[in-house]
Amino acid sequence: MNLLYFIFIIFIILEVLFLSVAKYSSSKAVELDRKEANRRLIKAVNQKKKRGYTMKRTFLCGLMVLLFISSFNLSVLASSDAEVTENGTPLFMVVFNSQNLPENVEEIVEKAGGEITYQVPEVGVIEATSDTPGEFMKAIMNQKEVLSIGPSLEEQLDLPDFEVAESELFKTSKEAPVQNIWEDGWQWDIEQVTNNGASHDLDREGREDVVVAVIDSGFDFDHPDLADFVDEEGSRTFVPGTTNSWDFNSHGTHVAGTIGAEGRMKGVAPGVTLRSYRVFGASGGASQVWITDAIISAADDGADVINMSLGGTRLRGQWFFTDPNTGEQIRGGNSAADIVAYNRAIRYAINKGVTVVSSAGNSAQDLSNPSKVADWQNSSRTDGWEAKGAVVFVPAQIPGVITVSATGGGFGTDDRLAFYSNYGNGAINIGAPGGDLGPEDGESASKYLVLSTVPTYMNFTTGRGPEAKALFGSGYGWKGGTSMAAPQVSGAAAAYIAQQYENTGVKPNPMQVQTHLQQTAVDTGKKGYDEHYGHGIVNSYNALSGIKR
Repeated sequence: MNLLYFIFIIFIILEVLFLSVAKYSSSKAVELDRKEANRRLIKAVNQKKKRGYTMKRTFLCGLMVLLFISSFNLSVLASSDAEVTENGTPLFMVVFNSQNLPENVEEIVEKAGGEITYQVPEVGVIEATSDTPGEFMKAIMNQKEVLSIGPSLEEQLDLPDFEVAESELFKTSKEAPVQNIWEDGWQWDIEQVTNNGASHDLDREGREDVVVAVIDSGFDFDHPDLADFVDEEGSRTFVPGTTNSWDFNSHGTHVAGTIGAEGRMKGVAPGVTLRSYRVFGASGGASQVWITDAIISAADDGADVINMSLGGTRLRGQWFFTDPNTGEQIRGGNSAADIVAYNRAIRYAINKGVTVVSSAGNSAQDLSNPSKVADWQNSSRTDGWEAKGAVVFVPAQIPGVITVSATGGGFGTDDRLAFYSNYGNGAINIGAPGGDLGPEDGESASKYLVLSTVPTYMNFTTGRGPEAKALFGSGYGWKGGTSMAAPQVSGAAAAYIAQQYENTGVKPNPMQVQTHLQQTAVDTGKKGYDEHYGHGIVNSYNALSGIKR
């Protein structure tokens, strides 16, 4: 059945590609958002019908299925195979009933035929491997101390794809780079969140004592706009084989700049202390157990805010594993281990007074209606695992997290939900600028994305990198996504915590921070709370001035 489904989808894709080539083979590449792409695709189908082609009902139904599926970011929704060791043996996540690991945890795992590869004792979670996975699962689930077992999964840094058309490129071969990025008006996002910089120096004295932990790909600790505010000594790496938290991806440095840069560009809260918790390497994903450990470490290190511009999908249900040797299907417990681990880690941080901020995700999905796509995901699995239940986005849909949707705007255009942003009634707490390519049917340009810091030692030769370098020199670049929206909120949260700590000697708890940011957000869209922007678009000036809507 899965093979027939696969063949059917391939047939549909080939038909659509044929139509696209026939219609646009002589056209230059143009940046299209999903709505425009679908509109043109339907138009192409209609034109083909006018030319006398007969389209079978089966194909029309298939095209509708494809258009529906195209509304998903498949790289985010599609569940990746479980992680394996270098020898190809599967890696498991095991969650114990207690949030503390048993003293004899190594003995328990060894007797079950496994070996511990990673452990997070503060929340009762380990990663383990075994040469006999089926026997190991049965043996470990027979231990009274064990709650559940499932595959060890990873997260990806999946940003929306903003391809560049030649007509968009800024021709600057003879012009000197822009020197005053902030003063020259290139940061529409920070202007909006800070009321044109009015909040930058409001009650700034206590910001050094507030730490924002960025769980991401690391920092460029020597970047001139970040160097005075980053805590390299306190930063950590959780990526095996690495010894420091330097950034060789650029995502983490970009996020850090939005939170608290000050120099040629500015972040939301200049002066706060930025600390890196590196879980991503130069490429590839981050194991969830590393992220779990990073959350715990940031909380134990006294962070005030955790920014998580990352995410993926996880199972709210049960995992089943088919033993490759016997064909027996083995249940991994009543609650999926991966989501239990996330819940425990976030609750651990919140109980320690940490405000946790997460991006909502870039799949344009309604988070208020958890997608029951487990069967569809299972069709692409090749690792022996089967998911039964509903799929949710994490960490965005973990209780206690401030979940941030992404908006577009700037340069005199109206605020709008970015075309890629997840949304959902009751699922989004607040909105923030994440960038897009401009208003529909309007000018498409890089300037509508989010400009921030990137590593000065990296050379960006593709995408919008050459344009940014031509304008600003090394160390600055555009990105777009809910990953860029979350740090706007983290910056506002850090500035508010610093203000309250300076004025009262006490730092507000996570619920107080969330409530205040929501009450002082700028109402956008429908009056009051709505599914796109939550309680409104974050505004640091309002938060520091106590201006409630």
